[in-house]
Amino acid sequence: MSKVSVIMATYNGQRVINESIKSILAQTHEDLELIVVDDGSIDNTVALVRAYSDDRLSLLKQKNSGSPSAPRNLGIRAAKGEFIAFCDQDDVWYPEKLAKQLTAYEDAKHLSEIGIIFSSADLIDENGKKVDESMVKFEGYLLSAEAHKQMLFGDYIIACSAMVPKRVLDEAGALDESLVGVDDYDLWLRITGKYGVLAVSEKLCAWRQTKGSLSQDKAKQYARTEQIFAKLGDKSEDIKAGHGKNMLRIILSSLLVRDYETTNEYLDKINNYPLSPKAKLIVRISGISLLAGRLFVMFLQQIGKVSL
Repeated sequence: MSKVSVIMATYNGQRVINESIKSILAQTHEDLELIVVDDGSIDNTVALVRAYSDDRLSLLKQKNSGSPSAPRNLGIRAAKGEFIAFCDQDDVWYPEKLAKQLTAYEDAKHLSEIGIIFSSADLIDENGKKVDESMVKFEGYLLSAEAHKQMLFGDYIIACSAMVPKRVLDEAGALDESLVGVDDYDLWLRITGKYGVLAVSEKLCAWRQTKGSLSQDKAKQYARTEQIFAKLGDKSEDIKAGHGKNMLRIILSSLLVRDYETTNEYLDKINNYPLSPKAKLIVRISGISLLAGRLFVMFLQQIGKVSL
């Protein structure tokens, strides 16, 4: 099986990084290198990483960039493996993650057309307790056209589950360091524009959701995603539909936190985009009364008809 380069961006990760590093070095697929890139930590992170004696682990350091994509890009440039995989300082891999993904890849019929191999994941809290799960909606290979269309409607790939052939990553280009918190989504869109994806339905890793994590503040995350759609431009009906869905998510999340200024901003913008009947109803009610819109969204959440 092939060598895998694992990129771990870290910043002040002394509380969690040992668990993450150990989970990678304990992989049953042992032909790997772990490149830890420290983004200017001011705690004991660097000392903890240097304490490992495993030859497969290397440490790179840089001044603080404020964005996970900068250390990821540095790690990718140093990588020597045929595949690139990502694991942040607070995420955990299960022992057979790489082995099962590589087996699925090598057994696939469309090797040259696969751009991302990913899996389901457990969601864990700050203490490592399972709080939920993120399950892939299909198993096996999905053609580029459909993979890209679904990606436009929302990011369905947990970054710590993803593995990308290095040749594909070289072609797609570096992570966009201006897109803080959504740089991986931008990369997945670029890759699925040319390549299909391969999904393993089994949960092969755990994605930690902590207070203050970039992915936890949904309203800000969807607002940042608007930068991606600005880059894409509304050049096709699929892009317009995906853009409309992202604006709806901004409306929903801003309503829930009573950020009515943002709600009104996107209520004015969203009318030119294709929406589902349910979305049109939410927009109509919110346009009449923001409070009524907020209560309606809360009701839909309670009965499981809306999720963020």
